[in-house]
Amino acid sequence: MMIASVCQKVISLIYFTILARQIGPTNIGIYTSALAMTTIFVIFVDLGFTNVFIRESARDKAGMQKLLSSVLGAKLLCGAASYAAMFITLKALNFEPEFTLMVIISGITMLFDSFNLTTYGALRAQNNLRYESFSLLASQFLSMIIGLTAVFLGLPIYFLILAFTIPSSLNSLYSATILRRKYGLRVTPAFEWPELKRIAIMSLPFALAAIFGRIYSYVDVIMLKKIAGNVAAGIYSTPSKITFAFQFIPMALVASLYPRFSQYFAEDKEKLKQLFLDSLRYLLIIAIPISVGIAILSRDIILLFFTAKYAPSILPLRILIISLVFSFISFPIGSFLNAVNKQNVQTGITAVILFFNFTLNLILIPRLGAVGAAIAALSGNILLAALGYFYVVKLMAIRQKYILKLTVKLILGAITMAIVLIYSRDLNNLLARVILAGAAYLATIVSLKAITVLEIKQITSLIKK
Repeated sequence: MMIASVCQKVISLIYFTILARQIGPTNIGIYTSALAMTTIFVIFVDLGFTNVFIRESARDKAGMQKLLSSVLGAKLLCGAASYAAMFITLKALNFEPEFTLMVIISGITMLFDSFNLTTYGALRAQNNLRYESFSLLASQFLSMIIGLTAVFLGLPIYFLILAFTIPSSLNSLYSATILRRKYGLRVTPAFEWPELKRIAIMSLPFALAAIFGRIYSYVDVIMLKKIAGNVAAGIYSTPSKITFAFQFIPMALVASLYPRFSQYFAEDKEKLKQLFLDSLRYLLIIAIPISVGIAILSRDIILLFFTAKYAPSILPLRILIISLVFSFISFPIGSFLNAVNKQNVQTGITAVILFFNFTLNLILIPRLGAVGAAIAALSGNILLAALGYFYVVKLMAIRQKYILKLTVKLILGAITMAIVLIYSRDLNNLLARVILAGAAYLATIVSLKAITVLEIKQITSLIKK
């Protein structure tokens, strides 16, 4: 899953970079805003059903078929309602016809993606990420081929949305076939009202948390488009895309962690605590150097890959990339709270963050544009991680000194890396600078025993397996 996610994000970033260069900030603003609008509404199709499905199926695989059919039935009903609500919202907000058409097409992709979320959730509950990994990579590659073909043929911009719809529909057929042949599971919806009611009650906290979290993650782009215009949305979308590209790391980790968190909560609390601490540790080891490195190299990255047209994106990138550290650790924190039946807490936290972020955006976007949206995102991610960690500590005894010492060591490693990056500016080779800085960071944290050579070998061995 990690390897597939790396490749998928690399393809996605290459694809987005080419698009940004070819169609310019205005069109990229329309394009990313359309995707953001659809991404907000897709959460109303799932409403936390998949989280409940994975958690319950990981604990009781014998009842997976009944639960799968009921979840699919619930999502079919929610999908029809969500699509209608999205159409009404578009009319109410009076967006331009081109943007409206793109969102309507993207809404079809939304329905396929929600179906895929549940079918691959069934495979996750079976501890099988292989097929999802393959589909992740194949779908992104196909999207890039279709999208770039449309760009170079000079087709209308809405063809860029079809580049997602076609692979998503094929992915639905693939996942349904795998479930049937590999595990004998049928992807047929069921409408047994007592079962749907039971699932809905369990899913409600997940649903609210997911709705709040999804709106929090994407509303800034919509607000930028509406308040500051398409160009501002395009300028912000570039650093946002770069920052989001790295989220495959915690997402891939949580994909395998969540079922284990649920299992260990029922069977072994000590293993649960150790697994949580390990996830925080490794994510911090990865996130801190990425954030510091890109913050220093932001000008080089924007001008080299996106051209001078996107120079206003440099400062938003510096701000957004720092938020990556807090975003990373929020993933296992949220997953842990959901797995230990504290989804109500997670829901409350995301509600607070949504209100906080929305208010900041309203204040800052009219004054600072894309920079204001970046500041709001950074502030929201810091608060999200802090509140979540506060509740985890209340539930589980964690060695605070251990976390503090680890963070200090990693910061020292990042400072060493930053010095190498700054003093190697005379090198015209960006890749060489990154490799030198990475080596300096790794050498520093190994010497400070933030991570040992043996652990690096163990991680390498696990990845190979």
